[in-house]
Amino acid sequence: MNILLSNDDGVYSQGILSLAKKLSVNNNVLVVAPDGNRSACSHSLTISKSVKLEKVDIDKAFDVYALSGTPADCVKFSKIIFKDFNTDIVIAGINKGHNLGSDILYSGTVSIALEASFFGHVSFAVSSYNLENGDYDLFADYTEKIINFLLPLSEKGDVWNINFPDNNKKIQGVKLTSLGKHIYSDNYVEVAKGEYLLSGEPLCLENEEDCDIYWCEKGYITVTPILFNKTDYKKLGEVKEKCEQLL
Repeated sequence: MNILLSNDDGVYSQGILSLAKKLSVNNNVLVVAPDGNRSACSHSLTISKSVKLEKVDIDKAFDVYALSGTPADCVKFSKIIFKDFNTDIVIAGINKGHNLGSDILYSGTVSIALEASFFGHVSFAVSSYNLENGDYDLFADYTEKIINFLLPLSEKGDVWNINFPDNNKKIQGVKLTSLGKHIYSDNYVEVAKGEYLLSGEPLCLENEEDCDIYWCEKGYITVTPILFNKTDYKKLGEVKEKCEQLL
């Protein structure tokens, strides 16, 4: 199988390299990732300037390229420039820090998977709860098992969001679940005259028990199928006939 790997932490991140080493044992792996950290850049594309590609020598078992663009750029670029690789699936991660619930709206990691779905690929966004000191070799082992399980159950364009719990907790199992809601105690701290830095911690919200935030905090690996389509079909059905009176 031909696997395209990318991330938003940068090409030298431990998470993506652990996953590449694990998956390259039985698959052809191509790594195309940003040349630096692009966390929380969502689904942005580089359209007003050129992007630079550089081959990086990291491991002889797989090819690695650093791109000066965004995570979503990496997928679009790879589909065109590396079309002869004939990508079968796309994996984003393993990300440093979770992408749970509403956090996916900001996530460069999840945007990689969503961009891949536009090309019809089954894709996976993989993240770890820990910002630092994650056990990425262990997470890579689990990722391979989960992906091999989900692939036969997947259809063209399916996107799976996977989150590993705090590695200080024993992994309790795997939960297929819905997205929760993450709200933060946002604050902009002035770090220099006229310069501000966003900071904040997750607030304790009452999420439903059957959601990714709840289960990940309980020590479970969470798996959620997601879509790019944000249409509110309930509201659409409620107001559609009334809106026809506008014209």
